[in-house]
Amino acid sequence: MSASPAARLDRANEVSLSPAPVAELLPLADLNIWAVTQATPKPFIMPGFIPSGELTLLTGAGGANKSTFGHQLATCCAAGVPMLGREVQQCSALYITCEDDEGRLHWVQEGICRALGLHLSDLTGKLHLSSLRGRLGNVLGAFDDRGVLHPLDTFLSLKATLMKTGARLLVLDNAAHLFGGNENDRQQVTQFVNLLYSLCLDLGVTVILVAHSNKAGDSYSGSTAWLNAVRSQIFIGRSEDSHDPDERVATLGKANYARQGEELRFRWHDFALIRDDDLPEDKRADLASAAQAAEENDRFMKCLEKCTTDRRNVSHVNGSNYAPSIFAKMIEGRGLGLKAFERALERLLHLGTIKLDQQLWQDDHRKWKRGIAAAATPAATPRATPCGDLRQPPSQVIENTAATYCGIPPPIYNISGAASEAAAPTDMKEESSIRTVDFSSWERRGD
Repeated sequence: MSASPAARLDRANEVSLSPAPVAELLPLADLNIWAVTQATPKPFIMPGFIPSGELTLLTGAGGANKSTFGHQLATCCAAGVPMLGREVQQCSALYITCEDDEGRLHWVQEGICRALGLHLSDLTGKLHLSSLRGRLGNVLGAFDDRGVLHPLDTFLSLKATLMKTGARLLVLDNAAHLFGGNENDRQQVTQFVNLLYSLCLDLGVTVILVAHSNKAGDSYSGSTAWLNAVRSQIFIGRSEDSHDPDERVATLGKANYARQGEELRFRWHDFALIRDDDLPEDKRADLASAAQAAEENDRFMKCLEKCTTDRRNVSHVNGSNYAPSIFAKMIEGRGLGLKAFERALERLLHLGTIKLDQQLWQDDHRKWKRGIAAAATPAATPRATPCGDLRQPPSQVIENTAATYCGIPPPIYNISGAASEAAAPTDMKEESSIRTVDFSSWERRGD
C-alpha cells in the first residue's frame, strides 16, 4: 500500500533537515608561515641532473648503459663519492633490477668499485642491491575495470624494503617490468607515476625510473604523459660526433629545476662509466689515436662511395685522380687533409676493406675504368701492406708477404669503431618479498 501524501511530505522534510556530508578540504599553504620562512632552492641528489625527492626518468636505447648509469649512481651516493666528476648527495641507496641476475650484479658491481677505488665492504649497510629477474608478479599495480590503479604486493614489498633499509635513493630498472598498463594511455601512465611519487612524499625518497626509448628515435616510449608527469628526464645515447662505440652522452631532456639540454660526456670502460679525464694518460692517448683512425677510415669510405656513385674513378697512383687528393677537397671529407686520407688508404688496404686497380665500369667507348673499389666482403685475414710508395704505378709496387710490413708493424685498427678493446655489452632483455644482496657473501666468494 502506498504511503499517504502527508506521510511522504513528512519523510521529505526529514531528509531535507538531515546534515549534508562534509567534504574533506584540499591542502592549502599557510602564507603566514611562508612570510616568516626563507624559501630554499630545490636540492639535488646529483647537481643539475637529478632533483632530490622527485621522480627522474632515465631513458635510452638498448645498450646505451642506462642500467650501469643507475647502478653506478646508487653506488656513488652510498659511498659519497663523485659521479662522473659531479658531487652527489650521500645517502643509502637501493638499486632494483628486473633484468640482471645476482651473478651479473656482482660482476658489474666489482667493475664499478674498481673504477671508483672502492671495496665492497665500504658499501655494507649503505648500498642495497636486489634482483627480481625471473620472479613472477613484478608489476607494482593493477588497473580495475574503471581504470583505477591499485597497488599490488610487490609495491608493498618495495615500500617495506625502503623503510627497512632507510634508502633515500631508489633506482628501478626498468619500467617495462614494473608497469602493467598501456604505455600509450595517458591516465594509466599518470597514475603509475603518481604511485611512485607517493614514495617520494611518504618516505622522502628520490626515484630513478629506467625506461627504453622507442624505435622511432624519441627519447622515451609511449604516451607523452611519461615526460609530462616527471620533473626531470635524462636521455643516454651514443655520441653522434664520435666513431668510438663506447662514448656516451647524458642529456637533460626535461628539467624543471635545472637548465635543459645540459650534457655529461663519458664512456663505458671495463664494466663501469668513466670520464676520459679520469683515465690514465697513456689510455687517453690510445683512445684518441684510435678515434682519429676510425674517423679517417670512415671519411675515406664515404668519399669512395660518393665517387663510385658519381662514376668517378679514383686511384692509389699519384696523379690527376689520386684518391687522397680528391677526397681532401670533397664535402664528404669533412676537412680532413691529404695525409689523413693517405693514412686511411694504407690502413684500409691492410684490413682488406678496399682493393686497388679494380675494373669498375665501362665508359661510352666500352673501355674499362679502373681504380679503387670497396671489397665486397672484407678479407678474414688482413692482407700485407704493399711496400714502397703507393703513389707509384702498379708495376713498380712490390707486395711484401713477410711477417713484418716494410719494417713497420701493421696498424692495430682492425675494428669497426675506435675503442681499443671490447665494446660495451648490450643491455639484457630478459626478466628475475624483495631480497637485497648480502655483500659479505660476495666477498667470501672471492671479491
